[in-house]
Amino acid sequence: MPKRKRRPAERPALFALEPEPPKQETPAPPSRKDTAQFVDQFMYLLTAPYMFYPPWDDIWSNQDRKNDAVMHRLAHGREIFETRMCTEYEAMLYISTATLAHPPGHDWFIIYAWLFRRWRPDQAAEIFDSHEGEELNVNQQEDLARLRRWIFNQQMAHLKAKRKAAARTRPAPKPAPKPQPSFF
Repeated sequence: MPKRKRRPAERPALFALEPEPPKQETPAPPSRKDTAQFVDQFMYLLTAPYMFYPPWDDIWSNQDRKNDAVMHRLAHGREIFETRMCTEYEAMLYISTATLAHPPGHDWFIIYAWLFRRWRPDQAAEIFDSHEGEELNVNQQEDLARLRRWIFNQQMAHLKAKRKAAARTRPAPKPAPKPQPSFF
């Protein structure tokens, strides 16, 4: 007579309160849309253009400013895509070049002083009076938010155009060779 295989005895619970082991669920693979969105966001953080006021774009184009901008983008990556606005540092760079072309109004001067105090506090004490740029009122905060959204949209439009241009220049895939029929 064949021997029966014994089932391993279940271990008795020492206490009635022992939790069951958690069931491990495998996460669903990301969709193509999620993957494309991740790639777009990552490309923005590393390669989005730096927006400067047009005639003065060569002033801030040194590598230190670019590295600082990338650092700020990486540090505030989640905030950038939740609010759809560029970093405050990039807004300061844009305003600083715009003030070289046109003298700023009172509100934009206060916004620039506020941004400058945040990113260059050691130099701000020498440049601005103690009351300039200490805080922004509601209208100035909205103006700054509008500028940051505009810069973000310009950067995204540039990246989209760059991606489309790269897709146009990419060679078409070669068709697979037809298999040779076999006679045997």
